[in-house]
Amino acid sequence: MKKPALIGIDGVYIPVSDREKSEQWYIEHLGLKGNEDYLLAGKQEVFLRERTDNQVLAFKTNQWLASEQSYEMPVVCFRTSDIVGLYEHARSNGIRIEEMIVHSWFKEFDFYDPDGNKLKAWQPNE
Repeated sequence: MKKPALIGIDGVYIPVSDREKSEQWYIEHLGLKGNEDYLLAGKQEVFLRERTDNQVLAFKTNQWLASEQSYEMPVVCFRTSDIVGLYEHARSNGIRIEEMIVHSWFKEFDFYDPDGNKLKAWQPNE
């Protein structure tokens, strides 16, 4: 008998305080596409769900930075085809962002949605 296996990630779930306002923010600032029950980032389904507590997405780890220093890790990492344009858009629209980091084979930066969920955007170098 063949062992059951996971074959992909169907969707991600992001806690928000106001689903309608958050959907508009994700559409306007991140370019996600609207759908009846979820948003699309490419072919990835992103479900925004109103939370009943103050929980946000992120956790502490010392397994990300080379220095092994503590880092607040985002749970969701979006891929983009124009990280510089996205970074400039976020900066000029008052979105809370962290410094863009340029690695040898990719660029990344962390940012926060209006509810304080920490998210990451990255782009591999061409």
